Amino acid sequence: MTPSISGAHWLLAPAPAARVEALLAHGLTPVAARCLAARWADGDPAELLTPTFEHLHDPTKMHNMLPALDRLRQAERDREHVRIITDYDVDGTTSSLILQAALGLIGGGAAIDYHIPNRFDEGYGFSVKAAEKAVADGVKLIVTADIGVRDHAAVQVARNGGVDVLICDHHLPAGADVPPDAVVLCPPQKACHYPNRSLAACGVSLKLAQGLLGDHPKRDAIVRSMLKLAAIGTVADLVPLSTLENRAIVALGLRELNRGPHHPGLQALLDAAGLNKGAAVRENDLGYRIGPRINAAGRLADAKMVVELLNCRDPGRASAMAKEIDQLNTERKEIQRRLVDQALEAAGSEPPEFVVVSGTEAEGWHRGVVGIVASRLKDDLYRPSAVVSIQGELAVGSVRSVPGVHAVEALDSVSDLLVKYGGHPAAAGFTVPAAKLDELSERLAAFVRDHGGDDALQRTYRYDADLDAHELTERLEYELSALGPFGMGNPRPRLVVRGAEMSWVDLKASGRLLKARIKGTRCDAVWWDAAEHKERLESGPVDLLGKLEINEWNGRRQLQLQITDAR
Repeated sequence: MTPSISGAHWLLAPAPAARVEALLAHGLTPVAARCLAARWADGDPAELLTPTFEHLHDPTKMHNMLPALDRLRQAERDREHVRIITDYDVDGTTSSLILQAALGLIGGGAAIDYHIPNRFDEGYGFSVKAAEKAVADGVKLIVTADIGVRDHAAVQVARNGGVDVLICDHHLPAGADVPPDAVVLCPPQKACHYPNRSLAACGVSLKLAQGLLGDHPKRDAIVRSMLKLAAIGTVADLVPLSTLENRAIVALGLRELNRGPHHPGLQALLDAAGLNKGAAVRENDLGYRIGPRINAAGRLADAKMVVELLNCRDPGRASAMAKEIDQLNTERKEIQRRLVDQALEAAGSEPPEFVVVSGTEAEGWHRGVVGIVASRLKDDLYRPSAVVSIQGELAVGSVRSVPGVHAVEALDSVSDLLVKYGGHPAAAGFTVPAAKLDELSERLAAFVRDHGGDDALQRTYRYDADLDAHELTERLEYELSALGPFGMGNPRPRLVVRGAEMSWVDLKASGRLLKARIKGTRCDAVWWDAAEHKERLESGPVDLLGKLEINEWNGRRQLQLQITDAR
């Protein structure tokens, strides 16, 4: 393969020819048929392309669901004190809101409150401190979400204090065991045969809510409303959107977000993000406009602000709270920009196989943004990257990894150095003694060398189909959009446009943006941070790698190819 302008290799995703032929019979264009066949080698295309409420599986198929429902109903009958404890990210806060609503609807018997750990005081996870506080407060049942399955010590403290624990989680590494003294809802656990093992924690919480509301006269309407939150958490937590149920959660949630009406708190958040103002809310908006604002509260202040906002029913107060959260997001972006520059400089011109950069929190290396900065390093350097905030003798780090390097397996290889860690193949977090950072860096780089080396670090773009420029039409964009919702596990189709030529009249390099009209089409081509490639694109026909979309701005719709690379 010849490297592209960016030095990347392009790899055409396999698609069974027989599957493509079968899909053509459904009236799809050849490009759309190939893209669908590359995603799903089997299954009814009508079902795949039209997520419905019926794609939400029976919650009782989940291991431990019936015992969980029995325990919650007992809490309601006996008027017990129930505390919901969740993570401080988008998945955790949306889970908290779903669980609060569900438990509040099954009856007024139980006393329900919630706790979201402050990352600065308590750190990540269901902590021993939180368990001890629940015991002291007379709590009889703790319900966790997005945390708990790895927090054996805290579960044991709670159980020793007479508190039962119900866990809704999805963070279970291969081979790990769930706490034996808790009722655990976690599709990846060994005993669970639930059809969808890829639910986010908000999805698990939604299933628990479905089960609790089984015979409620307004169950379907309530669940549809909860899908708004579940869609936000599912997209923001980067769980695969390749399963029918996750696709349904996001598609139906988007439908409800666009339909409205919304409670004042949610409406204020949408307003702060510039949404619901003519253009439809799309999955990208969940991940890049709503999610970051929710996360900003937990990163820089306290995630309880988000729960208070989304529970707020006073429009004036909700608007003020949303503006405060929006300001936190602005501050987060400013901190992020500064740290990205510092981290790239620290990584150097010849970065190691696994980049580890660090600084003290006193110097501005804010632990709340290290994950975002690590993501930027990973994208720019195409290396698994850890950004670490040092606080005295301990350091808190966040990892973002490339497809060829499993983030948690990399941390497994240095587990003897770590105080705690956890996460997903693409993203993870850890705490380590500051004195061990140099050894950590060396051993993580060695892990990459031993597990793929240069092959794992070769930037490779998989694409779904080749086409000629004249095939770039709104009909094609419409058909490709039907493959959504898009996100982790189901990205927007990437196309290679062969022999494209740019219209010199419209070609311009403006700041970070390179923009042109593709000759012979009504399609623009845009490429961010690529002004230096203007001369190459002017010199003659090029192959373009990109994603076809509709750009909506001020009521105007324009077909455009969002370029990723060229050769």
